[in-house]
Amino acid sequence: MHSGYLRTKWASPRRVRFWLLVLLILYTLLGFFAVPWAVHYFATNTAEQDFDRELQIESVRANPFTLTLRVDGLVLNDIDEQELISLERLSVNFAWASIINSAWTFNRIRLDDPIIHEERFESGETRFTRLAAAATDTSGEESDGESAPPALRLNNLHVEGGELRFTDNFDIEADSTEKESNETNGDTDTPQQVSLTLEGIRLTLENFTLHDDTQAALRVEGQLADGGMLDFDGTLQMVPEPTLEGDLSIDELALVQGMTYLQYFAGVRLDSGALSLNGQIHTGTEQPFAFEGSAGIRELRISQGPDDETLIGWESLQTDQIDLNIRESALETGVIAVNELSGQIIINEDKTTNFGDLGKTPPADAETSTETSADAKNEANNQAKDEDSEAEPFSITIEGIELTDGAIHFADNSLPLPFSTNIQSLNGNVSTISSTSAEPARIELEGQVEDYGLARAEGSFHAWQPTRQTTVTVTFRNLEIPEYSPYTVDFAGRAIAGGTMDLDLEYTIDNEQLAGENKLVLRNLELGERIESSDAMDLPLNLAIALLEDSEGVINITLPVTGDVSNPEFDFNAIIREAIGQAVTSVLEAPFRFLANLIGADSEDLGQIGFSEGSTELSPPQRQRIAELREALNQRPALTLELAGPFSRNFDGQAIKREKAIDALRQRLADADRDAEDPSLTSETNQDIVEAMFSSSYADSDLEAVRSRFTEEQNGSSDEAEFDALAYRNYLAEQVIAAQSVSDEELKAIGNARAAAIRDALVTSEEDIDFAADRVRIMEPEEIDSVDDELIALEVGITTD
Repeated sequence: MHSGYLRTKWASPRRVRFWLLVLLILYTLLGFFAVPWAVHYFATNTAEQDFDRELQIESVRANPFTLTLRVDGLVLNDIDEQELISLERLSVNFAWASIINSAWTFNRIRLDDPIIHEERFESGETRFTRLAAAATDTSGEESDGESAPPALRLNNLHVEGGELRFTDNFDIEADSTEKESNETNGDTDTPQQVSLTLEGIRLTLENFTLHDDTQAALRVEGQLADGGMLDFDGTLQMVPEPTLEGDLSIDELALVQGMTYLQYFAGVRLDSGALSLNGQIHTGTEQPFAFEGSAGIRELRISQGPDDETLIGWESLQTDQIDLNIRESALETGVIAVNELSGQIIINEDKTTNFGDLGKTPPADAETSTETSADAKNEANNQAKDEDSEAEPFSITIEGIELTDGAIHFADNSLPLPFSTNIQSLNGNVSTISSTSAEPARIELEGQVEDYGLARAEGSFHAWQPTRQTTVTVTFRNLEIPEYSPYTVDFAGRAIAGGTMDLDLEYTIDNEQLAGENKLVLRNLELGERIESSDAMDLPLNLAIALLEDSEGVINITLPVTGDVSNPEFDFNAIIREAIGQAVTSVLEAPFRFLANLIGADSEDLGQIGFSEGSTELSPPQRQRIAELREALNQRPALTLELAGPFSRNFDGQAIKREKAIDALRQRLADADRDAEDPSLTSETNQDIVEAMFSSSYADSDLEAVRSRFTEEQNGSSDEAEFDALAYRNYLAEQVIAAQSVSDEELKAIGNARAAAIRDALVTSEEDIDFAADRVRIMEPEEIDSVDDELIALEVGITTD
């Protein structure tokens, strides 16, 4: 009776509900089975047929009732089989409102762990421009009129754990000229490639539509793999023109990531530096880019030459106002404050400067090539002039520069008696610098030389036309010759026991050549003990001093710096310069190599004492190095050591965490009256204690769920599951160790303990070699950013204070 009822009343094709049931079943089958297949088929087929690229999809799932689509394990390979795009999961939640709104409407789109690989090749082509070209080729002829964008509404787009990898390849033809330039600057390899990675990307886009003048809220966060955090909070508009504006923050962006670009254009190396930006940006069709806010770079260090000499650097550079406007071709800044500027200014023998030699030498063409290309060059110059007349020049205005507590090394090797000194406590300012004004910038700087010396620089210059009316006067007063002219040992064969020096340097720069007049004043010059030197010149110095010194004990010499310096009357100049470049300078630049040679030791790393990860104990090889250092230092009793204990969170942190976890286990074992002499986090007997520690550290974690991750079903007919107890205990141990915290105080304590261990090893010795404790000074511990070797090294400092 019931079956008849169902057949006649319910399952009858005459009933509407019957067909509704059929439609429901078809909808369900299509939604759960046909849609995933279709998505998988059309996606992979389109990638292969239209783009000639392989698309791999692990799985596609759809739910027709919740209007959700999930794609797992998507990988798009480039034509060279390199991974171009990949993502762990794509989740799409359609909205029923699409039917009502007549527009593609999405409640939510989420991308988990997407990875994009972009690469610029030597030709200038990139992987994505190549992909776009493939799309254009397959699209056929485009219509003359612009088609309207599809109706689209996206309520929420979320990207989690994204990663953008960028590789830049350089087109380099390293000829002999460039190789010689690289070797001169200490570079043995020409940079070929730059790799940058932006990881941990989190992107949120809300209420996005393709309607005119409709803005969507956009938030992007990410970090560079080698240092730096990026944060953008603003709006995005696509119609009628793409526009992006909002607050941009870049925090501690490690500039060393762009070192290869710097090396490509200049023979220098970027050793450190962190950029921070905070402000508002605006980009669009009419305004390519505009930024208004503040900027700063801290701990910058640029080095030059084979001895890694600091060319320029500072502790911090900051301006509270920077306004960059690409549309108006203008850059304006407020006062730029530079704290603890450091660097060196070298005037070479040919009167060029070390800063003038930064650019790499272009490839040298043969004379025939130069002659045959003369017409082409003239045509190019005429074309460039026409373009320049139309293009608006980029204007730069800097309100001023303020220097605080700087330190500069200055050397003038163009003088018959070469001069070198260090300036500290450098303070001063530079007036407004403007590329659109004929008014030169004024410079006023003053610094301290040692305890009682003075250095002052005054003058004017044109930053963009430095060869026009540029005059600089540098004045040095009351310089102690024994401290700032050590090269006189090799030059004269005698030490300088006493005396002071004044020096006035007046320079005019014209076509990158220096010209001027220098006045040298020596007061109360006293010769010291004679020192044997094979390079010393055999000169009657006592007689020379008697002839030059006046009744007040002053020697006044005027030295014109012109092209005539190379004339025969200055013939001894080359001998002086040669003496300066020999043993004395090498001792100052590499003091520990010199100390090692004193005792016949082979090590050039006498000033580096290494420690293992998280350890403060000295290994036997390090104790031997300290013994050699003690022996060498006793031959130089005026030297004092400065020990700044090193520590690194990345290098020492894991060892500290492991030790703290073991200590915590030992305490729990002791509280439970169990054997705590040699506790092990992975021991089976301690499993229950470690599980308790895990649960205490991770209160939200289900221990049974963790166990299930290490349980696998046996193959065959057995219904039992196999539990990998060892892997389970190792996982718990790793998580318990990771849960431990490491404070700055603990890290600094390790640094201090390391410095103390070296001091104790120096002062306390079983050998009959005494070393005074007051010759060792413990400094503030020093944090090391990265450790490349198995040991973290303490760099021993040397002072005479």
